Amino acid sequence: MPASRDLQSFGFVYGVYGSTRGTSTASAVFAIQTQFAKRCVAAFAWEDGGGLRNSAADPAVTTAVGTFVLFHPITPNGTIARFRVRRVRMLNVAGGTAAYVPYQHATAITAIVARYLAFGY
Repeated sequence: MPASRDLQSFGFVYGVYGSTRGTSTASAVFAIQTQFAKRCVAAFAWEDGGGLRNSAADPAVTTAVGTFVLFHPITPNGTIARFRVRRVRMLNVAGGTAAYVPYQHATAITAIVARYLAFGY
């Protein structure tokens, strides 16, 4: 979904929201074109995907564990909102419990789906 200006109906002229899909760079940066005329001042993003992972034994079955991404805002570049992407993984371990793998930079991760809210003019 491209940037939406539906919020302007409520008098919210300095904000846009939308959903995008893309790939993070080798330095774990995910960029979103906000479509502002001059500059993006601030933006927030969250994962729009479910974070579930298919089972290796049966690809039709999804497990309750998977990979999630977190978006940490970094300095915008003109009209582009930028985020440092960190990956959190849950892994199956013996006994049916899940182990938490802490934050790792999500370098060159494809198919990241993000929903965002950006402010600018």
